[in-house]
Amino acid sequence: PIAMYFILSRRPCRHGLISSLFSWQRERQAMSSRIISIAVHPHFCSRSLSTTSSSPAPTSPITNVISDRIRSGHLVHDQAQERAARRLARLQLALDGYDNFEASSAYDEARRREAAAAEKAAKGADAVVTEGDEQWTSDDNLAKDKDERERIRVPRGMFIHGAVGTGKSMLMDTFHEHARVAKKRRVHFHSFMADVHKRIHKMKQRDLAKHGRSFSVDTSEERNPILRVATELSGEVSLLCFDEFQVTDVADALILSQLFGTLWARGVVVVATSNRPPSDLYEGGINRGYFLPFIDMLRRHCIVHEFESSTDYRRLLSDGLDEFFFVSDENGGFDNAAKQCGDIFEQLVDGTSACPIELDVAFGRTISVRQAHPDGIVGRFTFDELCNVELGSSDYRSIAQEFQFVVIEEIPMLTLKEHDQARRFITLVDELYEAGCALVCTAVAPPDELFTGREGVKSQQKNFAQKKNVPDESIEAKVGEMFGIDVAQSNGKTVGELASVRELAFAFERASSRLTEMCSKPWWRKAQL
Repeated sequence: PIAMYFILSRRPCRHGLISSLFSWQRERQAMSSRIISIAVHPHFCSRSLSTTSSSPAPTSPITNVISDRIRSGHLVHDQAQERAARRLARLQLALDGYDNFEASSAYDEARRREAAAAEKAAKGADAVVTEGDEQWTSDDNLAKDKDERERIRVPRGMFIHGAVGTGKSMLMDTFHEHARVAKKRRVHFHSFMADVHKRIHKMKQRDLAKHGRSFSVDTSEERNPILRVATELSGEVSLLCFDEFQVTDVADALILSQLFGTLWARGVVVVATSNRPPSDLYEGGINRGYFLPFIDMLRRHCIVHEFESSTDYRRLLSDGLDEFFFVSDENGGFDNAAKQCGDIFEQLVDGTSACPIELDVAFGRTISVRQAHPDGIVGRFTFDELCNVELGSSDYRSIAQEFQFVVIEEIPMLTLKEHDQARRFITLVDELYEAGCALVCTAVAPPDELFTGREGVKSQQKNFAQKKNVPDESIEAKVGEMFGIDVAQSNGKTVGELASVRELAFAFERASSRLTEMCSKPWWRKAQL
Protein backbone atom coordinates (compact mmCIF):
# COMPACT_ATOMS: atom_id res chain seq x y z
CA PRO A 1 0.00 0.00 0.00
CA ILE A 2 1.07 3.55 -0.61
CA ALA A 3 2.10 5.25 2.59
CA MET A 4 1.40 8.86 3.42
CA TYR A 5 3.19 11.14 5.84
CA PHE A 6 2.46 14.44 7.56
CA ILE A 7 4.79 17.22 8.67
CA LEU A 8 3.85 19.13 11.80
CA SER A 9 3.96 22.56 10.20
CA ARG A 10 2.12 24.60 7.62
CA ARG A 11 4.73 23.76 5.02
CA PRO A 12 3.21 21.36 2.47
CA CYS A 13 4.63 17.86 2.49
CA ARG A 14 5.96 16.42 -0.75
CA HIS A 15 4.87 12.89 -1.53
CA GLY A 16 7.90 10.98 -2.65
CA LEU A 17 8.89 7.41 -3.32
CA ILE A 18 12.58 6.53 -3.21
CA SER A 19 15.20 4.22 -1.75
CA SER A 20 18.95 4.37 -1.28
CA LEU A 21 21.69 1.78 -1.03
CA PHE A 22 24.63 4.16 -0.95
CA SER A 23 27.34 4.59 1.65
CA TRP A 24 28.12 8.15 2.74
CA GLN A 25 31.56 7.06 3.94
CA ARG A 26 32.43 5.51 0.57
CA GLU A 27 31.47 8.74 -1.22
CA ARG A 28 33.57 10.80 1.18
CA GLN A 29 36.65 8.60 0.61
CA ALA A 30 36.24 8.94 -3.15
CA MET A 31 35.91 12.72 -2.97
CA SER A 32 39.64 13.40 -3.14
CA SER A 33 39.98 11.70 -6.52
CA ARG A 34 37.09 13.78 -7.88
CA ILE A 35 38.69 17.09 -6.91
CA ILE A 36 42.10 16.28 -8.40
CA SER A 37 40.81 16.68 -11.97
CA ILE A 38 37.94 18.81 -13.21
CA ALA A 39 37.07 16.48 -16.06
CA VAL A 40 36.44 13.33 -14.05
CA HIS A 41 33.48 14.55 -12.01
CA PRO A 42 30.34 15.85 -13.77
CA HIS A 43 29.40 17.99 -10.77
CA PHE A 44 32.30 20.40 -11.33
CA CYS A 45 32.63 23.02 -14.02
CA SER A 46 35.64 25.21 -14.80
CA ARG A 47 36.27 26.26 -11.19
CA SER A 48 36.30 24.21 -8.02
CA LEU A 49 34.69 24.44 -4.68
CA SER A 50 36.07 26.65 -1.98
CA THR A 51 35.54 26.10 1.73
CA THR A 52 34.90 28.31 4.70
CA SER A 53 36.16 27.92 8.24
CA SER A 54 32.72 28.59 9.74
CA SER A 55 30.91 25.59 8.26
CA PRO A 56 27.39 24.45 9.17
CA ALA A 57 26.88 21.40 11.37
CA PRO A 58 27.37 17.95 9.77
CA THR A 59 24.30 16.43 8.13
CA SER A 60 23.20 13.19 6.48
CA PRO A 61 23.18 12.68 2.70
CA ILE A 62 19.82 12.95 1.00
CA THR A 63 19.88 9.26 0.08
CA ASN A 64 20.16 8.27 3.75
CA VAL A 65 17.36 10.66 4.73
CA ILE A 66 14.99 9.24 2.14
CA SER A 67 15.94 5.65 3.04
CA ASP A 68 15.03 6.39 6.65
CA ARG A 69 11.62 7.65 5.54
CA ILE A 70 11.06 4.47 3.54
CA ARG A 71 12.02 2.25 6.48
CA SER A 72 9.68 4.18 8.76
CA GLY A 73 6.79 3.68 6.34
CA HIS A 74 6.44 7.33 5.35
CA LEU A 75 7.54 6.69 1.76
CA VAL A 76 7.79 3.78 -0.66
CA HIS A 77 10.23 3.03 -3.47
CA ASP A 78 10.32 4.84 -6.82
CA GLN A 79 13.15 4.25 -9.34
CA ALA A 80 12.93 7.69 -10.99
CA GLN A 81 13.35 9.39 -7.64
CA GLU A 82 16.17 7.03 -6.73
CA ARG A 83 18.15 8.04 -9.84
CA ALA A 84 17.60 11.74 -9.16
CA ALA A 85 18.57 11.32 -5.50
CA ARG A 86 21.87 9.69 -6.47
CA ARG A 87 22.86 12.77 -8.43
CA LEU A 88 21.66 15.14 -5.75
CA ALA A 89 23.65 13.18 -3.15
CA ARG A 90 26.83 13.61 -5.22
CA LEU A 91 26.15 17.33 -5.51
CA GLN A 92 25.44 17.50 -1.78
CA LEU A 93 28.85 15.95 -1.14
CA ALA A 94 30.55 18.36 -3.54
CA LEU A 95 28.89 21.28 -1.73
CA ASP A 96 30.04 20.18 1.72
CA GLY A 97 31.00 23.45 3.46
CA TYR A 98 30.91 25.39 0.18
CA ASP A 99 31.03 29.18 0.01
CA ASN A 100 31.23 31.25 -3.19
CA PHE A 101 33.28 34.05 -1.58
CA GLU A 102 36.54 32.93 -3.21
CA ALA A 103 35.00 32.65 -6.68
CA SER A 104 33.27 36.02 -6.31
CA SER A 105 36.51 37.67 -5.16
CA ALA A 106 38.38 36.17 -8.11
CA TYR A 107 35.73 37.56 -10.44
CA ASP A 108 36.10 41.04 -8.93
CA GLU A 109 39.89 40.84 -9.28
CA ALA A 110 39.60 39.75 -12.90
CA ARG A 111 37.30 42.66 -13.69
CA ARG A 112 39.66 45.08 -11.95
CA ARG A 113 42.69 43.88 -13.89
CA GLU A 114 40.84 43.85 -17.20
CA ALA A 115 39.68 47.42 -16.59
CA ALA A 116 43.21 48.53 -15.67
CA ALA A 117 44.68 46.87 -18.77
CA ALA A 118 42.00 48.38 -21.02
CA GLU A 119 42.59 51.84 -19.56
CA LYS A 120 46.34 51.68 -20.13
CA ALA A 121 45.89 50.24 -23.62
CA ALA A 122 43.57 53.12 -24.47
CA LYS A 123 46.29 55.55 -23.42
CA GLY A 124 48.83 53.79 -25.62
CA ALA A 125 50.97 52.74 -22.67
CA ASP A 126 52.77 49.44 -22.21
CA ALA A 127 49.96 48.35 -19.88
CA VAL A 128 52.10 47.45 -16.89
CA VAL A 129 50.26 46.58 -13.68
CA THR A 130 52.14 46.70 -10.40
CA GLU A 131 51.13 44.66 -7.38
CA GLY A 132 53.47 44.45 -4.38
CA ASP A 133 57.03 43.76 -5.58
CA GLU A 134 55.93 42.06 -8.83
CA GLN A 135 55.16 43.42 -12.26
CA TRP A 136 53.35 41.80 -15.17
CA THR A 137 52.48 43.05 -18.61
CA SER A 138 48.79 43.04 -19.36
CA ASP A 139 48.99 39.68 -21.19
CA ASP A 140 50.94 38.03 -18.37
CA ASN A 141 48.56 39.54 -15.85
CA LEU A 142 45.48 38.16 -17.58
CA ALA A 143 47.12 34.75 -17.98
CA LYS A 144 47.95 34.72 -14.27
CA ASP A 145 44.35 35.67 -13.45
CA LYS A 146 43.07 32.87 -15.68
CA ASP A 147 45.28 30.35 -13.88
CA GLU A 148 44.01 31.61 -10.53
CA ARG A 149 40.38 31.22 -11.56
CA GLU A 150 40.95 27.72 -12.95
CA ARG A 151 42.12 26.67 -9.49
CA ILE A 152 38.79 27.84 -8.03
CA ARG A 153 36.39 25.21 -9.29
CA VAL A 154 32.67 25.50 -8.61
CA PRO A 155 30.25 22.53 -8.31
CA ARG A 156 27.79 22.24 -11.17
CA GLY A 157 24.16 22.57 -10.14
CA MET A 158 21.20 20.51 -11.37
CA PHE A 159 18.16 21.21 -13.53
CA ILE A 160 15.54 18.50 -12.90
CA HIS A 161 12.61 18.40 -15.32
CA GLY A 162 9.65 16.04 -15.61
CA ALA A 163 5.92 15.57 -15.21
CA VAL A 164 3.89 17.18 -12.41
CA GLY A 165 3.40 15.55 -9.01
CA THR A 166 6.25 13.04 -9.40
CA GLY A 167 8.28 14.15 -6.38
CA LYS A 168 10.77 16.62 -7.86
CA SER A 169 9.96 19.34 -5.34
CA MET A 170 10.10 16.88 -2.43
CA LEU A 171 13.61 15.80 -3.45
CA MET A 172 14.82 19.36 -3.91
CA ASP A 173 13.37 20.44 -0.56
CA THR A 174 15.12 17.53 1.15
CA PHE A 175 18.36 18.38 -0.64
CA HIS A 176 18.10 22.04 0.38
CA GLU A 177 17.38 21.14 3.99
CA HIS A 178 20.38 18.84 4.28
CA ALA A 179 22.92 20.67 2.06
CA ARG A 180 25.80 21.76 4.31
CA VAL A 181 25.97 25.30 2.92
CA ALA A 182 25.71 28.32 5.21
CA LYS A 183 24.29 30.72 2.62
CA LYS A 184 21.41 28.96 0.86
CA ARG A 185 17.92 29.88 -0.26
CA ARG A 186 14.94 27.86 -1.50
CA VAL A 187 12.37 29.92 -3.42
CA HIS A 188 9.64 29.60 -6.03
CA PHE A 189 10.95 30.99 -9.34
CA HIS A 190 8.02 33.43 -9.66
CA SER A 191 8.82 34.87 -6.23
CA PHE A 192 12.52 35.12 -7.02
CA MET A 193 11.93 37.09 -10.22
CA ALA A 194 9.43 39.37 -8.47
CA ASP A 195 12.13 40.12 -5.89
CA VAL A 196 14.69 40.74 -8.66
CA HIS A 197 12.42 43.23 -10.45
CA LYS A 198 11.70 44.99 -7.15
CA ARG A 199 15.44 45.32 -6.45
CA ILE A 200 16.09 46.62 -9.97
CA HIS A 201 13.34 49.20 -9.53
CA LYS A 202 14.76 50.41 -6.21
CA MET A 203 18.26 50.58 -7.67
CA LYS A 204 17.06 52.69 -10.60
CA GLN A 205 15.29 55.02 -8.19
CA ARG A 206 18.48 55.45 -6.16
CA ASP A 207 20.50 56.11 -9.33
CA LEU A 208 17.97 58.71 -10.46
CA ALA A 209 18.14 60.48 -7.10
CA LYS A 210 21.95 60.38 -7.07
CA HIS A 211 22.85 61.11 -10.71
CA GLY A 212 19.71 62.73 -12.10
CA ARG A 213 18.20 61.95 -15.48
CA SER A 214 20.78 61.28 -18.20
CA PHE A 215 20.31 61.63 -21.94
CA SER A 216 23.24 59.33 -22.74
CA VAL A 217 23.47 55.57 -22.32
CA ASP A 218 25.99 54.30 -19.79
CA THR A 219 26.67 50.60 -20.46
CA SER A 220 29.26 50.14 -17.73
CA GLU A 221 28.78 47.37 -15.20
CA GLU A 222 28.78 49.94 -12.39
CA ARG A 223 25.60 51.52 -13.79
CA ASN A 224 23.87 48.31 -14.98
CA PRO A 225 21.13 47.56 -12.40
CA ILE A 226 20.74 43.93 -13.51
CA LEU A 227 24.40 43.11 -12.96
CA ARG A 228 24.46 45.03 -9.69
CA VAL A 229 21.43 43.12 -8.39
CA ALA A 230 23.13 39.85 -9.39
CA THR A 231 26.26 40.94 -7.52
CA GLU A 232 24.12 41.80 -4.49
CA LEU A 233 22.44 38.38 -4.58
CA SER A 234 25.77 36.55 -4.96
CA GLY A 235 26.84 38.07 -1.66
CA GLU A 236 23.72 36.70 0.05
CA VAL A 237 23.62 33.11 -1.26
CA SER A 238 26.03 30.40 -2.37
CA LEU A 239 23.25 27.91 -3.21
CA LEU A 240 19.97 28.84 -4.91
CA CYS A 241 17.18 26.23 -5.13
CA PHE A 242 14.30 27.09 -7.47
CA ASP A 243 10.95 25.34 -7.57
CA GLU A 244 8.91 25.44 -10.79
CA PHE A 245 11.41 27.13 -13.10
CA GLN A 246 9.31 28.52 -15.92
CA VAL A 247 9.65 31.54 -18.23
CA THR A 248 6.47 33.12 -19.61
CA ASP A 249 7.25 36.84 -19.27
CA VAL A 250 9.34 38.61 -21.89
CA ALA A 251 10.62 40.97 -19.17
CA ASP A 252 12.06 37.95 -17.34
CA ALA A 253 13.36 36.29 -20.50
CA LEU A 254 15.40 39.30 -21.58
CA ILE A 255 17.32 39.71 -18.31
CA LEU A 256 18.05 36.08 -17.39
CA SER A 257 21.32 35.87 -19.37
CA GLN A 258 22.80 38.91 -17.63
CA LEU A 259 21.39 38.01 -14.22
CA PHE A 260 22.42 34.35 -14.11
CA GLY A 261 25.60 34.91 -16.08
CA THR A 262 26.84 37.07 -13.20
CA LEU A 263 25.50 34.71 -10.52
CA TRP A 264 27.32 31.75 -12.08
CA ALA A 265 30.50 33.77 -12.69
CA ARG A 266 30.51 34.60 -8.98
CA GLY A 267 30.22 30.96 -7.97
CA VAL A 268 26.52 30.68 -7.08
CA VAL A 269 25.28 27.09 -7.51
CA VAL A 270 21.75 26.64 -8.89
CA VAL A 271 19.42 23.66 -8.42
CA ALA A 272 16.00 23.89 -10.09
CA THR A 273 12.90 21.84 -10.85
CA SER A 274 10.73 22.38 -13.91
CA ASN A 275 8.05 20.76 -16.03
CA ARG A 276 9.97 21.71 -19.20
CA PRO A 277 13.47 20.77 -20.42
CA PRO A 278 15.84 23.73 -20.99
CA SER A 279 15.39 23.61 -24.77
CA ASP A 280 11.63 24.21 -24.36
CA LEU A 281 11.84 27.16 -21.95
CA TYR A 282 10.15 30.27 -23.38
CA GLU A 283 9.40 28.23 -26.50
CA GLY A 284 8.05 30.41 -29.30
CA GLY A 285 8.39 33.55 -27.17
CA ILE A 286 8.84 37.01 -28.64
CA ASN A 287 12.51 37.86 -29.26
CA ARG A 288 13.54 34.39 -28.07
CA GLY A 289 16.91 34.90 -29.73
CA TYR A 290 17.88 37.12 -26.81
CA PHE A 291 16.96 34.30 -24.43
CA LEU A 292 18.89 31.47 -26.12
CA PRO A 293 22.30 32.35 -24.57
CA PHE A 294 20.75 31.65 -21.17
CA ILE A 295 19.89 28.09 -22.22
CA ASP A 296 23.51 27.49 -23.25
CA MET A 297 24.75 28.86 -19.92
CA LEU A 298 22.22 26.75 -18.01
CA ARG A 299 23.48 23.56 -19.68
CA ARG A 300 27.08 24.52 -18.98
CA HIS A 301 26.57 25.29 -15.28
CA CYS A 302 23.90 22.69 -14.42
CA ILE A 303 23.57 18.97 -15.04
CA VAL A 304 20.24 18.47 -16.84
CA HIS A 305 18.37 15.47 -15.43
CA GLU A 306 15.14 14.15 -16.91
CA PHE A 307 12.77 12.79 -14.26
CA GLU A 308 11.37 9.74 -16.04
CA SER A 309 8.13 9.20 -14.18
CA SER A 310 4.51 9.95 -15.02
CA THR A 311 2.88 9.03 -11.69
CA ASP A 312 1.18 12.04 -10.10
CA TYR A 313 1.37 11.24 -6.39
CA ARG A 314 -0.59 14.34 -5.46
CA ARG A 315 -3.64 12.90 -7.16
CA LEU A 316 -2.89 9.38 -6.01
CA LEU A 317 -2.79 10.38 -2.36
CA SER A 318 -5.54 13.02 -2.46
CA ASP A 319 -8.83 11.55 -1.32
CA GLY A 320 -11.98 13.41 -0.37
CA LEU A 321 -11.82 16.04 -3.12
CA ASP A 322 -15.63 16.22 -3.26
CA GLU A 323 -15.74 17.65 0.26
CA PHE A 324 -13.78 20.82 -0.58
CA PHE A 325 -14.09 21.30 -4.37
CA PHE A 326 -17.67 21.82 -5.54
CA VAL A 327 -18.78 21.81 -9.17
CA SER A 328 -21.69 23.93 -10.34
CA ASP A 329 -25.19 22.58 -10.90
CA GLU A 330 -26.19 20.96 -14.20
CA ASN A 331 -27.78 24.24 -15.30
CA GLY A 332 -24.51 26.09 -14.61
CA GLY A 333 -25.70 27.73 -11.40
CA PHE A 334 -23.75 27.86 -8.16
CA ASP A 335 -26.64 27.77 -5.67
CA ASN A 336 -25.94 24.32 -4.26
CA ALA A 337 -22.13 24.69 -4.45
CA ALA A 338 -22.32 28.11 -2.79
CA LYS A 339 -24.39 26.68 0.10
CA GLN A 340 -21.86 23.88 0.71
CA CYS A 341 -19.01 26.34 0.47
CA GLY A 342 -20.74 28.73 2.86
CA ASP A 343 -21.29 25.96 5.42
CA ILE A 344 -17.56 25.19 5.47
CA PHE A 345 -16.73 28.89 5.79
CA GLU A 346 -19.03 29.19 8.80
CA GLN A 347 -17.34 26.21 10.43
CA LEU A 348 -13.92 27.80 9.89
CA VAL A 349 -14.89 31.16 11.43
CA ASP A 350 -16.40 29.13 14.33
CA GLY A 351 -18.99 31.65 15.46
CA THR A 352 -16.75 34.69 14.98
CA SER A 353 -18.30 37.46 12.92
CA ALA A 354 -16.60 37.58 9.52
CA CYS A 355 -15.99 41.10 8.28
CA PRO A 356 -14.56 42.92 5.26
CA ILE A 357 -10.91 43.97 5.58
CA GLU A 358 -8.29 45.84 3.57
CA LEU A 359 -5.20 43.66 3.24
CA ASP A 360 -1.86 45.42 2.75
CA VAL A 361 0.09 44.13 -0.27
CA ALA A 362 3.12 45.24 -2.29
CA PHE A 363 4.07 48.83 -3.13
CA GLY A 364 1.75 50.36 -0.53
CA ARG A 365 -1.42 49.02 -2.11
CA THR A 366 -4.32 47.12 -0.50
CA ILE A 367 -6.72 44.35 -1.53
CA SER A 368 -10.34 44.34 -0.42
CA VAL A 369 -11.41 41.06 1.20
CA ARG A 370 -15.20 40.94 1.42
CA GLN A 371 -15.30 38.30 4.18
CA ALA A 372 -12.42 37.36 6.48
CA HIS A 373 -11.79 36.02 9.95
CA PRO A 374 -10.30 38.87 12.02
CA ASP A 375 -7.40 36.63 13.13
CA GLY A 376 -6.45 35.62 9.58
CA ILE A 377 -7.75 32.05 9.71
CA VAL A 378 -9.81 32.24 6.52
CA GLY A 379 -10.50 34.68 3.69
CA ARG A 380 -13.33 34.44 1.15
CA PHE A 381 -13.03 35.63 -2.47
CA THR A 382 -14.60 35.19 -5.88
CA PHE A 383 -12.51 34.32 -8.93
CA ASP A 384 -13.20 37.75 -10.44
CA GLU A 385 -11.97 39.52 -7.30
CA LEU A 386 -8.63 37.72 -7.55
CA CYS A 387 -7.99 37.04 -11.24
CA ASN A 388 -10.03 39.54 -13.23
CA VAL A 389 -8.10 42.49 -11.84
CA GLU A 390 -4.47 43.64 -12.13
CA LEU A 391 -2.86 41.52 -9.41
CA GLY A 392 0.49 39.73 -9.45
CA SER A 393 2.55 37.19 -7.55
CA SER A 394 3.48 39.59 -4.74
CA ASP A 395 -0.23 40.35 -4.14
CA TYR A 396 -1.13 36.67 -4.05
CA ARG A 397 1.80 36.00 -1.74
CA SER A 398 0.37 38.53 0.73
CA ILE A 399 -2.95 36.65 0.69
CA ALA A 400 -1.19 33.33 1.19
CA GLN A 401 0.79 34.67 4.14
CA GLU A 402 -2.32 36.18 5.77
CA PHE A 403 -4.78 33.28 5.60
CA GLN A 404 -4.49 29.63 6.56
CA PHE A 405 -7.64 28.71 4.59
CA VAL A 406 -8.80 30.41 1.39
CA VAL A 407 -12.23 30.18 -0.24
CA ILE A 408 -12.37 30.83 -4.01
CA GLU A 409 -15.83 30.84 -5.58
CA GLU A 410 -17.21 30.75 -9.13
CA ILE A 411 -14.09 29.65 -11.01
CA PRO A 412 -15.01 29.71 -14.74
CA MET A 413 -13.63 27.76 -17.69
CA LEU A 414 -10.22 29.16 -18.59
CA THR A 415 -9.67 29.50 -22.33
CA LEU A 416 -7.21 31.10 -24.76
CA LYS A 417 -9.41 34.18 -24.85
CA GLU A 418 -8.97 34.68 -21.09
CA HIS A 419 -5.26 33.83 -20.96
CA ASP A 420 -4.49 36.74 -18.62
CA GLN A 421 -6.96 35.39 -16.07
CA ALA A 422 -5.55 31.88 -16.54
CA ARG A 423 -2.03 33.14 -15.91
CA ARG A 424 -3.10 34.95 -12.74
CA PHE A 425 -5.02 31.91 -11.50
CA ILE A 426 -1.98 29.64 -11.98
CA THR A 427 0.23 32.14 -10.14
CA LEU A 428 -2.35 32.34 -7.33
CA VAL A 429 -2.44 28.54 -6.98
CA ASP A 430 1.39 28.40 -6.90
CA GLU A 431 1.63 31.01 -4.14
CA LEU A 432 -1.10 29.38 -2.03
CA TYR A 433 0.54 25.98 -2.45
CA GLU A 434 3.98 27.28 -1.44
CA ALA A 435 2.46 28.76 1.74
CA GLY A 436 0.61 25.53 2.59
CA CYS A 437 -2.87 27.06 2.42
CA ALA A 438 -5.93 24.78 2.27
CA LEU A 439 -8.63 25.61 -0.31
CA VAL A 440 -12.39 25.49 -0.69
CA CYS A 441 -13.45 26.06 -4.30
CA THR A 442 -16.56 26.23 -6.42
CA ALA A 443 -16.06 25.90 -10.19
CA VAL A 444 -17.90 25.10 -13.39
CA ALA A 445 -15.81 21.92 -13.85
CA PRO A 446 -13.35 19.65 -11.99
CA PRO A 447 -9.68 20.78 -11.89
CA ASP A 448 -8.67 18.57 -14.84
CA GLU A 449 -11.26 20.19 -17.11
CA LEU A 450 -10.96 23.88 -16.21
CA PHE A 451 -8.39 24.81 -18.86
CA THR A 452 -9.67 24.18 -22.39
CA GLY A 453 -7.15 25.89 -24.67
CA ARG A 454 -4.23 23.45 -24.71
CA GLU A 455 -4.69 22.04 -28.22
CA GLY A 456 -5.89 25.36 -29.59
CA VAL A 457 -2.65 27.10 -28.73
CA LYS A 458 -0.49 24.81 -30.84
CA SER A 459 -2.89 24.77 -33.80
CA GLN A 460 -3.20 28.57 -33.87
CA GLN A 461 0.57 29.02 -33.90
CA LYS A 462 0.92 26.41 -36.64
CA ASN A 463 -1.80 28.05 -38.78
CA PHE A 464 -0.16 31.44 -38.35
CA ALA A 465 3.23 30.05 -39.34
CA GLN A 466 1.80 28.46 -42.51
CA LYS A 467 0.05 31.68 -43.54
CA LYS A 468 3.20 33.73 -43.10
CA ASN A 469 5.62 31.12 -44.49
CA VAL A 470 7.70 31.10 -41.30
CA PRO A 471 8.91 28.10 -39.30
CA ASP A 472 6.49 26.88 -36.61
CA GLU A 473 9.27 26.75 -34.00
CA SER A 474 10.70 30.21 -34.68
CA ILE A 475 8.05 32.92 -34.55
CA GLU A 476 10.24 35.71 -33.20
CA ALA A 477 12.24 38.76 -34.13
CA LYS A 478 15.88 38.13 -35.06
CA VAL A 479 18.62 39.38 -32.80
CA GLY A 480 19.57 42.84 -33.99
CA GLU A 481 16.15 43.74 -35.38
CA MET A 482 13.87 46.32 -33.80
CA PHE A 483 13.83 45.37 -30.12
CA GLY A 484 10.66 44.66 -28.16
CA ILE A 485 8.09 45.11 -30.96
CA ASP A 486 5.67 42.25 -31.49
CA VAL A 487 3.38 43.15 -34.39
CA ALA A 488 2.58 39.65 -35.68
CA GLN A 489 -1.04 38.75 -34.99
CA SER A 490 -3.09 35.56 -35.05
CA ASN A 491 -6.84 35.86 -34.49
CA GLY A 492 -6.27 39.16 -32.74
CA LYS A 493 -3.61 37.73 -30.40
CA THR A 494 0.06 38.64 -30.64
CA VAL A 495 2.51 35.81 -31.20
CA GLY A 496 4.10 36.69 -27.86
CA GLU A 497 0.76 36.10 -26.15
CA LEU A 498 0.35 32.75 -27.91
CA ALA A 499 3.82 31.65 -26.80
CA SER A 500 3.00 32.63 -23.25
CA VAL A 501 -0.26 30.68 -23.36
CA ARG A 502 1.56 27.63 -24.69
CA GLU A 503 3.70 27.77 -21.54
CA LEU A 504 0.49 28.14 -19.53
CA ALA A 505 -0.84 24.90 -20.98
CA PHE A 506 2.04 23.09 -19.26
CA ALA A 507 1.73 25.22 -16.13
CA PHE A 508 -1.93 24.34 -15.81
CA GLU A 509 -1.11 20.66 -15.52
CA ARG A 510 0.81 21.61 -12.38
CA ALA A 511 -1.95 23.95 -11.15
CA SER A 512 -4.60 21.27 -11.66
CA SER A 513 -2.54 18.76 -9.70
CA ARG A 514 -1.95 21.25 -6.89
CA LEU A 515 -5.63 22.25 -6.78
CA THR A 516 -6.56 18.62 -6.34
CA GLU A 517 -4.13 18.23 -3.46
CA MET A 518 -5.02 21.48 -1.69
CA CYS A 519 -8.72 20.56 -1.73
CA SER A 520 -8.08 17.04 -0.40
CA LYS A 521 -8.58 15.64 3.10
CA PRO A 522 -4.87 14.88 3.72
CA TRP A 523 -3.87 18.46 2.88
CA TRP A 524 -6.60 19.85 5.12
CA ARG A 525 -5.45 17.65 8.00
CA LYS A 526 -1.98 19.17 7.71
CA ALA A 527 -3.35 22.70 7.53
CA GLN A 528 -5.34 22.14 10.71
CA LEU A 529 -2.34 20.93 12.73
